[in-house]
Amino acid sequence: MKIRYVKLITTTLFLMLFSAVNAQVGITSYSIFALGVNTDQNKRISGEVKLLGNRNLDIIQLEPTVFYNFKPRAYHRFSLGVGVNFAPFLEFDRVQWFVFPVQLEVYPLQNFKQLSLMFEFSPEIGVEDGVAVRNLWGIRYSFGKNKENQ
Repeated sequence: MKIRYVKLITTTLFLMLFSAVNAQVGITSYSIFALGVNTDQNKRISGEVKLLGNRNLDIIQLEPTVFYNFKPRAYHRFSLGVGVNFAPFLEFDRVQWFVFPVQLEVYPLQNFKQLSLMFEFSPEIGVEDGVAVRNLWGIRYSFGKNKENQ
């Protein structure tokens, strides 16, 4: 793995996980395709790093994304994001996709809003591969109290 990617991954994870001591962190499982770790969704700007697995080790992809979170409603929240997608274990070192995800987070249990259903629609612009569209669905668990939605 290139030293640049190690530094980028380490810095991104450090900033997302340790920038605010009292931040709410969440984990999202997107069906069988990806695992995400996100920062506090109650703030206007949040971040998420997805590990897109379910592939051979050499083509596993990482996707750091920054989101703008709209004001949450009683049963849902919308977020718009921008990010990059790259495969840190491939021989060539470059960004593969620029992603623009739109997320819908639904709270099915009104008394337990730490658990939510996630739906993501993400247009992707490839550096060499053109344009694609990806959709993911999954379950998110947020650690700590979700103060704005209680």
